[in-house]
Amino acid sequence: MPRDADARGYPIVSVVTAHGRQPLDARGDERLIDVLNRHGVPWSGVSVYRVPKAGGEPQLCSALDATLAELDDAAEILLYFNRNVNPFLFSLAQWKTVERSGPDGPDATEYFYQQLDNARGSAAVYLKKLSPEECRAAIAARVAETVREALPPGSHLVVGVSGGGDSNSLLYGLSQLRDHGLTIHPVIIKGIPDWDTGVPRAQELCASYGLPLRVMDEGEVKALLGIPRDATPLIDRFEREFPGDDFEFVGTLLIRLALAQHAREVGAPFICTGLNLEDVLCENLFRLSTGLPPAPVPVRAIGDVTLVLPLWLCPKRIIDGCFPKYSLANYQGRYPCFSLGRNLYYSLVYAMQSQFPGFPEQLARGLSTLAAQAPVAYTFDEQLGFHVERFVPLPLRARFLRMLGRDLTSARP
Repeated sequence: MPRDADARGYPIVSVVTAHGRQPLDARGDERLIDVLNRHGVPWSGVSVYRVPKAGGEPQLCSALDATLAELDDAAEILLYFNRNVNPFLFSLAQWKTVERSGPDGPDATEYFYQQLDNARGSAAVYLKKLSPEECRAAIAARVAETVREALPPGSHLVVGVSGGGDSNSLLYGLSQLRDHGLTIHPVIIKGIPDWDTGVPRAQELCASYGLPLRVMDEGEVKALLGIPRDATPLIDRFEREFPGDDFEFVGTLLIRLALAQHAREVGAPFICTGLNLEDVLCENLFRLSTGLPPAPVPVRAIGDVTLVLPLWLCPKRIIDGCFPKYSLANYQGRYPCFSLGRNLYYSLVYAMQSQFPGFPEQLARGLSTLAAQAPVAYTFDEQLGFHVERFVPLPLRARFLRMLGRDLTSARP
């Protein structure tokens, strides 16, 4: 029996794998689940065995909710990992810091990277400090890569802006692509309070790039869905039919419709938004978990326009590091989201990104390859008045139409 365990009054905790035994730092007032969480050990990946102080074979037990002090009849708690892998291989407990480069000044952000060596079975972790200049250079390189692959030189591109950090970084990246001959047409839409507060920032932003901003007011936005120009705000219409859901679901549709409408006005075949790496993964995790194939990224043909997502491989932390002032204003103006699905999938993405940095980019590229092999087809729904990828079920269709002021028997005006 380990003497340390007896002296402390609570058992030693160790993870046991085919690679050896790894003791975990723990306190008597901690629950076992808290110890696991603190060390990044997945509770679902281990079986818990207690070694009695009185001696004998380890015994399988349930103890995740117990404090170690409550397990004082055990000399050791052995956590046998369920597979013959090393759960600490990708641990972020130790890393090397890579300092920022460029002009003197404060760091804008930081990001973990992992360098994997398959031949040696090793993973080195680096924490990279990033200046605003480094962030902008990284984003500009990603934007250039996508635009060169997706758009012919000399293209006209309608860009959705919000006045926040994503749209600022997107416009910066597009502005740096000087040898591709792009003509940029920025658009912002109004209709809900947090959109409206972004208009002055978007106007300031576009002016700094010498770009005229098209502002679509709420009446124009309503018209995209055939909603009467009455006094009922869009957000009130939505909350009446979809209480507890996030307006973002309709908001993304409205943004796409607004961009497509302006694209027709200026004769542009391409539109783009600032969906970033986490947004793209969140969307596709939802799709996969509900039996749908991954959506095409970074290029998506929808009707007579092509949606391009130049930030699809750009993490939000690096985007925010480009122009910190705009990012902060955007965060301060946000409304809470209560949708369980939206909370779940974003939480999954950020957990994956935090525990296994670098893997989300690999996953996004893999899903993009799968989507290209079996592209999603979008068809025009005459009753709804926009393109959909599959038939909208009648109960949901009825609620959506009621939000628009119509019913299942009515046609689009």
